[in-house]
Amino acid sequence: MTSKRRYSVLSVLLAGFSATSILGVGLALYVGLGAAYENTRNLWVMLADVDLTSVQRTMQERMDEVDKRSNWVAEQVADGALDPSFQYGWNNAMRALAAANMDVMAYGLITGERQFIGYNPDDMSVIHRTLPMDDMLFSELAQIRGPATSRTGFPRWDPYFDKTVLTSWVPLFNDGQYLGTFIQYLSLSNLSDSLIRGREDLPGTPFILIGGNRVMAHPGLRDWGTDTASKLINDANIARSPIPLPTINDISDPVLANIGKSERIKTERDDDGEKGKGIQLSGLELDGKYNLIVTRQVDNAAISPIIIGMHFDEELFNDEWERLVLASILGGGVLVLAILVAIVMSRQFTKPIRKFAAAARAFEDEAIASADVPQLEGSRIREYDDAARSFNHMMIAVHDRERITSLFGKFVPQSIAKKLLASGTDSGALPPQQTEATVLFIDIAGFTSMCETLDPNQIISMLNAYFDCATSIIESHGGIITQFQGDAILAVYNVFDDLENHADAALDSAIALQKEVHSRTFEGLSIRCRCGVNTGNMVAGNVGAKARLSFTVHGDAVNTASRLEQENKVLHTDVLISESTRILLSNPDRVIKAGEVLLRGRHSMTELYTVPSDLLGLS
Repeated sequence: MTSKRRYSVLSVLLAGFSATSILGVGLALYVGLGAAYENTRNLWVMLADVDLTSVQRTMQERMDEVDKRSNWVAEQVADGALDPSFQYGWNNAMRALAAANMDVMAYGLITGERQFIGYNPDDMSVIHRTLPMDDMLFSELAQIRGPATSRTGFPRWDPYFDKTVLTSWVPLFNDGQYLGTFIQYLSLSNLSDSLIRGREDLPGTPFILIGGNRVMAHPGLRDWGTDTASKLINDANIARSPIPLPTINDISDPVLANIGKSERIKTERDDDGEKGKGIQLSGLELDGKYNLIVTRQVDNAAISPIIIGMHFDEELFNDEWERLVLASILGGGVLVLAILVAIVMSRQFTKPIRKFAAAARAFEDEAIASADVPQLEGSRIREYDDAARSFNHMMIAVHDRERITSLFGKFVPQSIAKKLLASGTDSGALPPQQTEATVLFIDIAGFTSMCETLDPNQIISMLNAYFDCATSIIESHGGIITQFQGDAILAVYNVFDDLENHADAALDSAIALQKEVHSRTFEGLSIRCRCGVNTGNMVAGNVGAKARLSFTVHGDAVNTASRLEQENKVLHTDVLISESTRILLSNPDRVIKAGEVLLRGRHSMTELYTVPSDLLGLS
């Protein structure tokens, strides 16, 4: 078409989409502020992880030191270097222990009659205490079981110390005689203090759980000890009895009380998704508020698994959330407007491109030779108009070329037809060449008797279906069909087109064809075919008159393949291959020896090989 004025596609696209691009970039920057919400949450999770890791390390270091001290005392007693019954030596040893930072409230010896005689490491004051029966249980068990390393008792609230207490004890034996139990009392109250210390003005509530639901450290544990625990003490006997730690329902923390209802949140900080490793992030909806819970499970604790954690009220992130919501609303409106504008513009300016793409898809259509040649309309846009004209000329040329190739391909192999068209001459001749190649000769068993009993139309339909199947298999393996002789097929591999492993390709074609023939019918008829495979030198080229040529191959290798196909009748096989083919196989063990025969025109016996029946789908 002739246009008064045409526009450059570059200028049109720049003008049309510059505005939407600027808006899109600005929107992306603004919405990016919403990442502050996620970053804030991750920051608090990271800080919580640092705090929890520090508490875990401190607990582990304390318990390691206590265990070393207990085991040292047991070893000294066992070696005879320390005797609990020798008061002077024992007191000196206990004072020597206090010279180090013991980090315990009391330590000493449990003897018979439920008596604890120990010391306060701060001032080395002597502590005399009559223990309750349940505190004597481990001492009595130690007498029965014999020498052992240090043990750790379950933490409890001890009214005597008015604190959360953890006991570490070890039985003392010398020459198999039980001499008492060395025990150390650790205060766990400072765990709550260490969790709170430095966080007075920071959000989040730290906690430590043991046994699944017992509170070992929590900001509210101190109030529980002074109020609830005191009410449980009725007289002096009970006052000496340890009280179990409060449960998560006793500490006046609704989030902790409902921690079992929280849902796990998958994060990148998960340690390979393995349970019990690293931190875990959970969410809990409670009374219309969403809470984040960060926990770390300590599996290697001396007592039962401990959970160290901290929970946050998500109101902490409200400012970032409100900013994100506002940015999302504004950004969504701009985005919708930009999309509408882009749709309108793209529909107008991409219409020629869509037509061009639809026409170009004809290149992918194998039937382009028989299809109508697509024609593109002109455009007011300069580049579109020029491309449409060039494309129209190109499609006409390609259509004609593909039509010629398609016609040739019906009478000669496609690869040969393409070589003839690419030769640049009208002679129709290809230079003859001699090469080593593999020949596959195929024939239908009992075809003559089928022709005598079946209708001619049925015979032709069966042959066409069979030839379609065989041609597809042979060409998929790189073979070229040179002749259809009645019901026979002559195919060659490694002629004109270089084909590595041509012996394997020919054998694979024969095996695939046998499987196909044995697994289906052709126009309702079940047939069998015989295959002969031989490798050797042959001459390939066009032969015939000047006005009529035919592509074929000549040589003894071709004749041998035909004779091998015939020998299938004698050896009762379906596929026979020669020794020359077998030695070229990538795996010669694929075939087995079928026998020795004297082929027509030969003076010596020829070894023949076949394919096991299970590989042909016959077993």
